[in-house]
Amino acid sequence: MKHVEDKISGERHYNEILAEKIKALREKALKKRRTYSEEQLNKPVAFWISEDRLLNDKGKELTVILRTKGCQWALGETGGCSMCGYIQDAADKIDQDQIINQFAYAIDEKIEELNEDPADYILKIFNSGSFFDDCEMNDDLRKKIYQKIADINKIKEVVLESRAEFITPEKIAAVNEYLKDKYVEIGIGLETVNNYIRNNYINKSLTYEKFKQTFNNCKEQNIGVKAYLLFKPPFLNEQAAIDDCSYSITKLVDLGVNTISINPVNIQKGSYVEKLFYQNRYRPPWFYSLFDCLKSTLESINFKETRILSDPSGAGTKRGIHNCFRRECNQNMSKKLEEFVLTQDLKELDIGDHECECKNIYEFQKDFF
Repeated sequence: MKHVEDKISGERHYNEILAEKIKALREKALKKRRTYSEEQLNKPVAFWISEDRLLNDKGKELTVILRTKGCQWALGETGGCSMCGYIQDAADKIDQDQIINQFAYAIDEKIEELNEDPADYILKIFNSGSFFDDCEMNDDLRKKIYQKIADINKIKEVVLESRAEFITPEKIAAVNEYLKDKYVEIGIGLETVNNYIRNNYINKSLTYEKFKQTFNNCKEQNIGVKAYLLFKPPFLNEQAAIDDCSYSITKLVDLGVNTISINPVNIQKGSYVEKLFYQNRYRPPWFYSLFDCLKSTLESINFKETRILSDPSGAGTKRGIHNCFRRECNQNMSKKLEEFVLTQDLKELDIGDHECECKNIYEFQKDFF
């Protein structure tokens, strides 16, 4: 079986048996991938404005999701990460001009609203893979995007995403060349500081040492790093998920990571986790677990220099983080989590009178499921 090699050590960093299973599912899912019209290829997947936490205060986010050819790791011989189904939103064939047209369309649609809004903005650019992968978005395209961003004074912060192996000192320097007047963070899907969980359960093919090297390269050029942590990877029960994420947060705060974004697993179509879900071998995490992790960890460390984020996809549904299926229960938890993110105040995570009777079921199950 072919494998991707780590560009630092030359070693494999994934489980071959799991990779084969993921690849079989991925190939089946890709056969069902839709074909997009010319008009669709020139418009982004989605874009929106909403409240968000900036570095030092509340503000607004402009999020733009670009359609590209997709993640190399997911399209390769190893099938990608076990929880991810984003490759199904990618386009089989798309050129660089269409991608810049997507970005320009989103900016043109929202620029008036930005300019009239007194709030400061953070721009988040997501694509189906890695912003710094030349096979997905080339150097010329990236520079055109930087130039458009540089002209918008309302945008104070920018977030880009990439696998670590594509983030080179030269590409970091190009970001600084065009966006020197804005705070830029590069998001990296570390998922956990535990190499075994990351590469045997998630199939990430990334070492913590490689992440730290990339972090240091960014730090040397005054670029921030946003570490994504996966809450409750497959094959972990609730308590193990709490322990893993708690340890990861502590290590990353100590390292000096600028932002930690905690992503509870949501069941994505075509993913290996979806297969486990249908086999009743995986349940998305409970809100109680996430709150327990955040409170117990952050109460014992100084996280004032690290922004803690969590904006769960599918929250309150059977495919996303949820407690029971009472709407009020999940809405209360979602609201408290949102307020914590905006204020960075741990008191917002106190459940108080909103505790539901399902907490008893959770306490009974958390060491088993």
